[in-house]
Amino acid sequence: MSAQFPRLSIPQTPCPLPKTLRYFWAASAGMIALTLIVTWVKYCAGIWWGLWVPLVDARYSDLTMLLPVYQHLHTVAFYSGRVGYPPLGAVTLAALYATGHPVREWMATAAIWLATGVWGVRWQMIRHGIRPATATLFPITLILLSFPIMGLLQRCNIELYLWIFAATGTWAFLRGRSNAAAVLWGLAAAMKLYPLILLGLLLPRRQWRAFVLGITTFAATTALSLRWLGPTMAVAWRGIMSGLFGYQDSRVSQWTLHEIMPNHSAFGLAKVAMLVAGLPVNRLTLPYFVCGGTVMGVTFFARLWKMPVVNQLLAVSTFMLMFPPISYFYTLVNLYAPLLMLLTLATRAERAGVHVAGLRGTVLLSVPLFAPFTLFTYPSVYLYGGLVQSFLLVILFACALQYPFAIIKDAEAGLL
Repeated sequence: MSAQFPRLSIPQTPCPLPKTLRYFWAASAGMIALTLIVTWVKYCAGIWWGLWVPLVDARYSDLTMLLPVYQHLHTVAFYSGRVGYPPLGAVTLAALYATGHPVREWMATAAIWLATGVWGVRWQMIRHGIRPATATLFPITLILLSFPIMGLLQRCNIELYLWIFAATGTWAFLRGRSNAAAVLWGLAAAMKLYPLILLGLLLPRRQWRAFVLGITTFAATTALSLRWLGPTMAVAWRGIMSGLFGYQDSRVSQWTLHEIMPNHSAFGLAKVAMLVAGLPVNRLTLPYFVCGGTVMGVTFFARLWKMPVVNQLLAVSTFMLMFPPISYFYTLVNLYAPLLMLLTLATRAERAGVHVAGLRGTVLLSVPLFAPFTLFTYPSVYLYGGLVQSFLLVILFACALQYPFAIIKDAEAGLL
């Protein structure tokens, strides 16, 4: 059982940054410094996959590459371009294109969102007695040191909007606004499917109405998006499904640097196991989904159901990042919500003089996930960044199952 103590009083005078936060901050900076050193060594050795290689692709490509396809919007020809997004994702791109300045609008959204995040973290840290200067520098530098955020900005992927919906939904959930959380998570799921698992957080609290509201939001938004995309709902459904699963099928069958460096899906680990065992990889998809779904279902209801909310959010977040067969490095921005909860918990624990088993190690284990995957890529020794990061996500998931991350009641353990 986790230690319990009364509501934490907020210090009246500024306090130094807690050790766990200092270690995380220093480790994040050290990871980038190490990457720069390794990159220079690789460059001198004539190796091309240095620090910035993933960020020198055509800028804004994830946003602009479908512009020609969207000239055929609302027609059958639109779906021949294989739009690899669920319905709301496709509608979001259409809305951005309709502005006439999609990159500018996307960047404006990103700037507002990141500024809001900095302000929120700063306010929370000051509330916990951290000096204002430190509370300002901490989130700003972490953004600058975050490779997933830099990659997201470079590509202008609509993962940004999913991140906004999912993270804001988590904030609402922690504030006790389950209905708002359910709607936001339903919208996130309608954009890229995998955040649907976040609705599972409502079940241990018996928020049945909110759960149904989230499912309804997802279904209704999907249906309305299909109807708008046209020319008919049936045509739109077949076209979207063909594009979505066609993209997935083309990617999961590949075994190239493009797939095993930036893709942190556990599907990569499964493919390695199949190759080592001499089994055909093309038959892996169905067993993978069945086994993964079974593992999550059993662990959630048998173990996570009665664990603290921090554990539940960490487990669900890591699972939704590593379970899809295609999950590129910029999707790791969705790990910041559980990370901030862990850091808040670490702050409160240190203030109260309480040791929470496994907490500091779990926080530090997340550091390599925000570093460039190129740091862990050495093909000559069969080491690839995506596989390393997928293994780390598996370990984080195991930590969420093993260590109860709580020192006070759930309502006080989050970012409140």
